[in-house]
Amino acid sequence: MIRAAIDSNVVVAALRSETGASNELLELLLQGRWQLVLSNTVLGEYHEILHREVAVIGLSHARVDAFLDGLCSMAEQITLVTDWQPVANDPDDEPIVQLARESRVSYLVTHNVRDVAPAERFGVRVVRPGEFLNLVRQTL
Repeated sequence: MIRAAIDSNVVVAALRSETGASNELLELLLQGRWQLVLSNTVLGEYHEILHREVAVIGLSHARVDAFLDGLCSMAEQITLVTDWQPVANDPDDEPIVQLARESRVSYLVTHNVRDVAPAERFGVRVVRPGEFLNLVRQTL
């Protein structure tokens, strides 16, 4: 099964639009077609951003918490252990790059490829949601 880390911008996009690739990826996750990998740090970022964006995504704070609980129940949870030396172009992207490296996922899915591209030096393929969606579909 394909294992991947997804950037918070993909989660926001999935909740903003029911028709995009990001949303379809979450549907396929619910169906068990790929494995989400999460760390507490990345989950904390999801929590912060989704609660800040409740008006944009159209969910209440309680629904955001329920959504995050659901993600956690489906995710492989990783405890980050190494001393981390920053590599991302944007310091806010360090947690997702660190998760991708330490969990040895095959893919890091993001709308912001440029800033997390340094993850590729660790053998992680950085892809946009549409590209990852095509990869997951090929495994169905």
